[in-house]
Amino acid sequence: MSTHNPYEVPEVHNIASASESRERLRRIAAGQRNTNLAALSYICLLPASFLLRSAADSIPGSGVIFLVLFVFVIAYGAVSVYGLASVLRGRVIAVIYVVGLLVPFLGLLLLLSLSGSATKILRENGIRVGFLGADPRTV
Repeated sequence: MSTHNPYEVPEVHNIASASESRERLRRIAAGQRNTNLAALSYICLLPASFLLRSAADSIPGSGVIFLVLFVFVIAYGAVSVYGLASVLRGRVIAVIYVVGLLVPFLGLLLLLSLSGSATKILRENGIRVGFLGADPRTV
């Protein structure tokens, strides 16, 4: 009697070269660093909004300053999230993540979730990950 199962899932052989894998890890490291910087900017935006709100009477145009900061942080976050999410999860999911950035608390959770996924992948491949992520030049 044969032990071969005709309904068994066929084995998949990884045909990607080491250089392609390293290039993907470099893209993940760069995306993680940008995503961590965006998350840090996003977190710093909250105290800045309170400071600008309290100084609204003494500083003319403080609302415009906050709006410019807000748009910059959201745009930077959108670009960094799209770059990292497209490498990790695909382009369609990346667009969904970018739309999710427009919801204030959900955006921060998405940034931190993507950063955590990137950290896990980089550490599994033996890459040292610091506070702002892995340095893409060392990958």
